[in-house]
Amino acid sequence: MPAVPDLVEPAFRALAGVRDAKAFHPRGRWFEGTVTATFDPGLPLPVGVVEVSGRLSKGVGTPGGLPDVLGLAFRLPGPWDVLLSTCFARVLPRPARTWTSARYGTITPFRRHDRLVWLAAVPDPARLRSAALADLPAELGFRLEIGPPWRPIGRLVARPLDVDRDLPALDPVLNRPPGLDLAPDFLARARERAYRGSRRGRSPDPVTAPDA
Repeated sequence: MPAVPDLVEPAFRALAGVRDAKAFHPRGRWFEGTVTATFDPGLPLPVGVVEVSGRLSKGVGTPGGLPDVLGLAFRLPGPWDVLLSTCFARVLPRPARTWTSARYGTITPFRRHDRLVWLAAVPDPARLRSAALADLPAELGFRLEIGPPWRPIGRLVARPLDVDRDLPALDPVLNRPPGLDLAPDFLARARERAYRGSRRGRSPDPVTAPDA
């Protein structure tokens, strides 16, 4: 009988093939922005101000402004791809009503120097109507935190683009700094197979306008 991680890749490949898009987070908008970070031994974030590109997305791909598990992903120099989702109690994915109504987190931790570390992004308050991609404002700000114990480490400013550009997919399994591992090991293996299956099952990302 195949192990669970061995079943993940074909399942995600099939789902991506049916959607002809990412298995999860199929709808989104790319953004340009900056990350400003201070030194912290917990994670090797670049110190100072760096330009980043990233993507705001809907996890399931619910239509229009319906709530969804929202995604925030960005690429740091290295490259290091960071993926966060709206969550509750650090480890539970949480559907959000708007892009600023919930905390974003890595869900699963990083392992560095034999310590487990989570990264989170806390959005600045904003009056948004829904989780529609078309409702994204011209600029969003996030306070970056790591823990435990939770402490501020920097700031992300994201400026959404008008279309979901045809850019290489962000992949936290392939793109991460040396010495930084995904944990726990069995979930990291399953995640690696999930991303590989999703990549193989879909066509290149199309350029699409935001949905209403």
